[in-house]
Amino acid sequence: MDLDHFAGLLSAQLRRPAVPVEQQLSTLKRLNFHFSPDLEAHFQAHPESYEDPAYLTLLCRLAQDAPDQVLVTVPESPTPEIMYRELLKGLCALTGGSYSLSGGDLAPISGGNRILTFSLNGAACGYEAQDLGGWLDMGLLTHLNHLLSQREEKRRFLTVEDIRLPGQLVFFRSPQWAQFFAAATSLDAKEA
Repeated sequence: MDLDHFAGLLSAQLRRPAVPVEQQLSTLKRLNFHFSPDLEAHFQAHPESYEDPAYLTLLCRLAQDAPDQVLVTVPESPTPEIMYRELLKGLCALTGGSYSLSGGDLAPISGGNRILTFSLNGAACGYEAQDLGGWLDMGLLTHLNHLLSQREEKRRFLTVEDIRLPGQLVFFRSPQWAQFFAAATSLDAKEA
C-alpha cells in the first residue's frame, strides 16, 4: 500500500459520521446479527457510547457477549503461543461448531520464521508464521481460508480494519455477505 492510498484510507475512516444506535441495531439485524434483549437495552440506555465510531464500538461490545458472531483480535501479546491459541479458539467459536481448530504451538525455523502447528477438524496443519515478536501474523487467516476453499466451504474469515481498532474485527461469513456489510455500514469487510 502506498502512502497516498494509506492517507486517503485514514482520512475516510476518520470522517465517517456518527450513526444513531437504533439505526445501527436495525442495520446489523438485517445483516443477521443477533442481540440479547439485555445487550440491546444496554445499547439503547447508553447511546452516546456507541454512536461514534459508528458500528465499530457496538460490534466490539457484541464480540464480548456473542463470540460466535464477531471476534476482535488481540494483535499483540508478550507470549505469542498463547496469542495464537486464543486466536484459534476464537475462530473456532466463529464457525459455530462447523470447524474444530485447536493447537497453536510455535517452533522456530530457519530464516527467523516460526511454524505454527494446529489441527483443523482433527487434520494436522501447519503455517509458516512471520516472526513478528509479540505481534500476530494475520496471514494465518488467509491460510485458513485457503484450507476452507479446498474443503469447498462457502464461508470465509472476513476482516475489518480501522484506525480506531487496536486489532481487527473478524467474521465467518460469505464473501457476498461482506459486500452487503460494506454497503450497509461503510466498513470495508474483506476476505482475509
